[in-house]
Amino acid sequence: MSQANATLTFEQIYANNLRSYLLYVIIGAIAIFTNIIIVVIFSSSSLLRIKYQLLIALAIGELINGVAFVVAGVTKQGLVLSMTNSTVTMWPVWSCATEWYPGLLILGAQWPSCVTLLLGLERFAAVHFPVWYKVNMNGNARFKMVVFSVMFSLVSLGVAFAQTYLFFRNDLTTFLCHITGAYGTYYAAWNYIVTVFGYLFSFVLNASAFLTAKSKSRLIKSGLRAEMGKEITLVRLMLSISFFSTLLVSIPNIILWGIGKVWSVNINSLGYLYVSFCASSVINILIYIFFNKDFRMQLFHFIPIGPWSKSAVTPVNQIPNHNAALSTTR
Repeated sequence: MSQANATLTFEQIYANNLRSYLLYVIIGAIAIFTNIIIVVIFSSSSLLRIKYQLLIALAIGELINGVAFVVAGVTKQGLVLSMTNSTVTMWPVWSCATEWYPGLLILGAQWPSCVTLLLGLERFAAVHFPVWYKVNMNGNARFKMVVFSVMFSLVSLGVAFAQTYLFFRNDLTTFLCHITGAYGTYYAAWNYIVTVFGYLFSFVLNASAFLTAKSKSRLIKSGLRAEMGKEITLVRLMLSISFFSTLLVSIPNIILWGIGKVWSVNINSLGYLYVSFCASSVINILIYIFFNKDFRMQLFHFIPIGPWSKSAVTPVNQIPNHNAALSTTR
């Protein structure tokens, strides 16, 4: 180490990390706030609770992701700021694995990815297999999909803890715990696969459904065009969610996976790639406001001033809807 480097304080050495950790806290807090709003709005009506079970699950998963980033940011900032020349910077792997935030980061990444993939499959089925979809897709089927997504994520998290405890719990890793250090290289690869391909496949499915719906709307008779127009609106909603998730989660994860294998990246930019994961948990509320009429009307019903006051907007659960059970995002 050069003399110049030796005279730097730990705050100076980790200055870029500290900025990243501050962003963890700020964006994580925004994610918590916005996803609480989403859960409240979709849960405020019995009709919406049934129609949007998967979107409620998605919001809860994104909320967990926000909590994970807040906890990670606060914890890591505290560790860096408390460092001295005698601070122990290597911990047993099991100590890292049992910190709050590594497990929450896994749950906050894999559960939303799984739910988004299921939503993509649902839209794909609605457009490509409409008869099967109308017969089989109902509130009970969506509830089973939510349960499957929860079980998948919890089992995956359980595997992370089990293989760490069984195979390398006494190994040492950096005290600034991360998923690879806490759960090993192989599980980190699995986490990359679930996170990247869940959103990526969902985007492909929604893009296929959108293009097919647009094509059908031009070919079918006018009597069915209105129904296909509704499907286009629904697919556009899910296509937007999966697009931004791919942009903010899948692509940064691919970049991180390829570091040292395919390309090199400035180490100072790594923290900001992680920040983008959390930013993806904030964007959905804007997508719902622009593309989901039910959400927009119910949200404005709760705003007590201006043209969106309660007296000016009819609550969703008072609007007749004879096809409510046909679609998660209608």
